[in-house]
This record gives sequence, C-alpha cells and structure tokens, in this order.
Amino acid sequence: MNGPNFTWPLLMFSSAVPEWLMEKMGKIYRGKPMQVKSRKELLSTIKRQHWRFLREDNGDLPDGWAEEVAQPMAMGASAAAVPVSTFKII
Repeated sequence: MNGPNFTWPLLMFSSAVPEWLMEKMGKIYRGKPMQVKSRKELLSTIKRQHWRFLREDNGDLPDGWAEEVAQPMAMGASAAAVPVSTFKII
C-alpha cells in the first residue's frame, strides 16, 4: 500500500529491529555527534578585520584581541569609522 520501502520505517517505529542493527544493514543512518565548541573558540573563528566590532564586555574574547583593536586606534580615530566597502560614483 505504501510502497516497497515502507517496511523499514514500520520496523523502526514498532522497535521490532534495533536501530544499531538497521544501521549495520545499511537501512538507516544514525549520524555522529557534533563536536561542541566553546564561546571563545567560536569568537576566534571571526575574521580578524571584524574583531574591532567586538565589545570588551562580551567576555571570552580571542587571544590577541586587545592588540588587534588597539592597532586601528593608533592610526587615528577616523580609521574605525571607515566603511568596509567604498563605491565609486560615476
């Protein structure tokens, strides 16, 4: 009635065949657990040029954040206000 491949979902729903056995037979894919990253690891994946937008009160800032933020400030106060993309108007 529901097609030839309906047997496996029915067996899975009724728990007649264990999931580990159906996985070994290749009928289902159970997946693998994801590696959980900490907040500091996630913040360190942001591009360095965008680190200047992170505030100090965020906490768990990546290593070297203070030097990266201090560098544009040494150039002048206007360096932080420069837009990321500039368009030439013709």
